[in-house]
Amino acid sequence: MLARVLGAALSLTRVGFGAAYLARPGPAGRGWIGRVARDPAAQVAMRGLGARDLALGAGGLWALGRGDEIAARRWLTGQALADGADVFSTLVARRRLPAAGFRFALAMAGGSTAVAVASAALLARGDDAHRP
Repeated sequence: MLARVLGAALSLTRVGFGAAYLARPGPAGRGWIGRVARDPAAQVAMRGLGARDLALGAGGLWALGRGDEIAARRWLTGQALADGADVFSTLVARRRLPAAGFRFALAMAGGSTAVAVASAALLARGDDAHRP
């Protein structure tokens, strides 16, 4: 039950972030990358990030809603990989990011990575418990 709640909360949050990055990439991205988020070229990448998050979150919610633990684990693993890439990218660019944006992104992406990994692992344990 905990894995499903954590996975659903993470996926729902991801859908929200994804929708914000798609609809309003400048204001939504400013908290992470600063004023450069106003640049239309940066907004291309922010919209791509938004589409990624919307798809990963919707996929996770779909699989969890169907009770398909195998598919849910796959979607959550994808979320963990995406968030891990965000952690890495944020660390690499830390000198060019606003301090508050760096801390916020690192906390969000790091926390999301941990939740996705934990949820996928808990689902795997639950799935294994049902096997003969």
